[in-house]
Amino acid sequence: MIGHIGVYTTNFDAEKAFYAAALAPLGYVQGAEFPGAVMFADESDGDAVWIESAQEGTAPSPIHLAFAAPDKAAVAAFHEAGLKAGGTDNGEPGPRPNYGPDYYAAFVHDPDGNNIEAVINK
Repeated sequence: MIGHIGVYTTNFDAEKAFYAAALAPLGYVQGAEFPGAVMFADESDGDAVWIESAQEGTAPSPIHLAFAAPDKAAVAAFHEAGLKAGGTDNGEPGPRPNYGPDYYAAFVHDPDGNNIEAVINK
């Protein structure tokens, strides 16, 4: 299990708004916030993602994050919220049989180009 992960950004306000909207359907709420850093935690188990400003003069490398979703409706809500919050489509909600027989996911690039996914894989 991962306790938390950090995502570094060059546009803190855009990333904060994106993650607040996109992760809400998955049960994440905003927690601690400090200048240049904010945490969103899963209410059910405390897993968290931190959004942090990159140090001046550095460009963060794109990453891929996959968040577990409870059902298909949450996957769809994640995708819709992510797009409305400034993300770009990288895969509409649907089955991904090439990943596994029960794999159902949606993908959105966040404002910094990270590939963010909501997935059911049961």
